[in-house]
Amino acid sequence: MKRRLRRKVKIDGPRAQASSAYATITDLPDELVEKIVEDLDDNGSICRLSLTCKRLHFLVLPTFFSRNKLELLQNGYLQCYKPVPGLLEAIRTALFVRNLSLITFYFTSEMEQVISDISSLCGLLARIPPVGKIMLGLPQYVSSLYVPQHVRNMERWGRESLKLLETITKSGCRDLELLDPLGILPNNFLYVAAPPPSKPTGTKSRRSRNLGGSRGHSHSTSLSTIQILSPRLFQPFFIGWIVDTLKVNRESLVCIHLNVTSIDPVLLSRISESMNLPAIKEVKISAYSNFEWMGLWSFLNRHPSITSLRLDGILPVKDPQIPDPPIILPHLTQVTAMSPVVTSLLQHRNRVPLLSSVDVLLNWNVQSGLDPLAAIATHAHISSLKISNGLQGDICSILERHIREDRYTRIITSLSHIRSVVLDQSINSSNPSPLTIKRWLYLFPHLEHVTVSLRLLDVRLGLSAEESLGVVTEFATQFAADRPMMRTLSADFFLTVNLDELRRVPGFKNGPSTGSRKSNRVLNGQAKCSCK
Repeated sequence: MKRRLRRKVKIDGPRAQASSAYATITDLPDELVEKIVEDLDDNGSICRLSLTCKRLHFLVLPTFFSRNKLELLQNGYLQCYKPVPGLLEAIRTALFVRNLSLITFYFTSEMEQVISDISSLCGLLARIPPVGKIMLGLPQYVSSLYVPQHVRNMERWGRESLKLLETITKSGCRDLELLDPLGILPNNFLYVAAPPPSKPTGTKSRRSRNLGGSRGHSHSTSLSTIQILSPRLFQPFFIGWIVDTLKVNRESLVCIHLNVTSIDPVLLSRISESMNLPAIKEVKISAYSNFEWMGLWSFLNRHPSITSLRLDGILPVKDPQIPDPPIILPHLTQVTAMSPVVTSLLQHRNRVPLLSSVDVLLNWNVQSGLDPLAAIATHAHISSLKISNGLQGDICSILERHIREDRYTRIITSLSHIRSVVLDQSINSSNPSPLTIKRWLYLFPHLEHVTVSLRLLDVRLGLSAEESLGVVTEFATQFAADRPMMRTLSADFFLTVNLDELRRVPGFKNGPSTGSRKSNRVLNGQAKCSCK
């Protein structure tokens, strides 16, 4: 027995010493652990490794996030545009992600990963305090889900997405923004013709089952801003959630932005009829082309608290037998809309007493392009005027026509209260005339600030920075000489010239040619400051 025991000690002793020489991953230096994580391609293995102990958790996950360019997580920012599988699940389990003020997340194109990411995001929102702003980009395949053969995928994706939206609205989020997938252009729209039920509820109905969806119900009372910038969400699956969310958050919503491109006008009318938002301040309804909104005037008069109104591509329904009702918006300060809307809004005096900024979106009908100017002339409190042209037509032809008419009507010369003018011209226009722009601006007697598209000053494309500076220099020098009240001139909002500084250049009064080199140096220095 003694011999056997002694032999065992001799044999087992060295083995025990040798086994103690082997180390586990928890005994490795941080540098080696980070190197191992960098070489791992299996995100699931990384997540499981981070759950083994506290040291590896705080060492592995930051390395994993840094590799996926998520270094701002510890600062409260989650911004991910191309998520890899398992990334969002790792964020959900990360103990050091405790507070997020901003989430920007674009879903990928893989159905299974989208479903997994939705579940992980729901879990993350349930674990951490309320996130101030959440921006979600739809999956890239969302356009094809509405084809009849993809009804089953649509049902699955819609059901899970509703859970996420309900989680967000219950989580205390203040600002929710729902975006189109990456790479989807605004004109690649999907026509939506199915109107919602007349009385949307938060439960399933036979009609919603037939359309392949379930109805969501929101319980949040904290949303202040909701922006649905993807018209693809105006589907039977989500109409109930949209309407219910607007109703439940009626007391807290101060800003709404809806992209209604290509949806049925009846759909917008039914949604707008359910809106009664007493605290609303900013409203933006946009469409890709001319969209007739039947309940526009009724919607505006139900919301006198609006201070900022933007209606892109929206037109009222015109009935020759029914005159437009007066619109009363006592707190409105700025409006951006097409010519008919601006004209109707300003046709009665004292209905918009605080309005100071007007942006006219010219439609393709040249004959009615500048109709709002006569109405603007009757409101002396308007100090800023912007005229934006669409993708078609030339703004100079419209201005030239009005220069001729002004000899008799004196509409523009009566706009002595206008201090700032902006002329925004599409790059697709043909043959703009700088001379026409100058002649038109000279009709405003008390201008102080002018901003024009560089395209309006020079028809050439691809100008260098030096050539652009020369074009603006010549235009600014003539304005500074002819208009002593002018203060600044901007081209495309990035090159700003202080005309008071230009007037102090020696030899300025002799004209643009004299002292032009010094003027160029002044403008060049100002351009550098402005670009910064």
